[in-house]
Amino acid sequence: MSDSQLYFCRDGIHTHLVIPSAALLRVLPELDEQLRGTQWARIGWGDYLYYGSAQQSLMLGLRALLLPTRATIAVLGISDINQYRSSYATGRTYSINANLGVIDAVVAFISRHFKVDKYHQLIKVRARDSGETFFQSRGIYMCINTCNNWTSRGLKIAGLRCLPRLNFLPSQVERSVRRNGYLPLPLLLPEPQQQSN
Repeated sequence: MSDSQLYFCRDGIHTHLVIPSAALLRVLPELDEQLRGTQWARIGWGDYLYYGSAQQSLMLGLRALLLPTRATIAVLGISDINQYRSSYATGRTYSINANLGVIDAVVAFISRHFKVDKYHQLIKVRARDSGETFFQSRGIYMCINTCNNWTSRGLKIAGLRCLPRLNFLPSQVERSVRRNGYLPLPLLLPEPQQQSN
């Protein structure tokens, strides 16, 4: 594991930042349950009701885009980045050049988005069977401030030349990454199952 590595992931309509778990835990040790034993933390941001919901209805999606709503931040611990990539064959992953100072700046950006209660505890919203956990977040989600704008802001902090206010769609964020000279990592296909005789 490298403490100075950063990834950008696009999977469908969502984009994520992937950072070393150890770097995030130094700032937010409260995430130990979610990140214990993992090398990487995949972080995303989105609408409070829609993002991570088991019922992602069209009405919820339209409400998220058309009305200013509260936000949630998602955390998924990843033990092996290559195994993770092979499980998302439709997604694309980019390895972004970074150093410890860059990682610390991105972690500071991420950590500022976690809301806390009056006891200074993170506020859990929901969890998926995959281990992805959603927490209350600072910020307002709307059509001019989407998950992709959020990811783009993180990439700008990491030193990429991009215009976060104009990156509403995942394809726009991905184009920004490519314009900075990055190409997606080669697709990894799942290992074939061994057949027993």
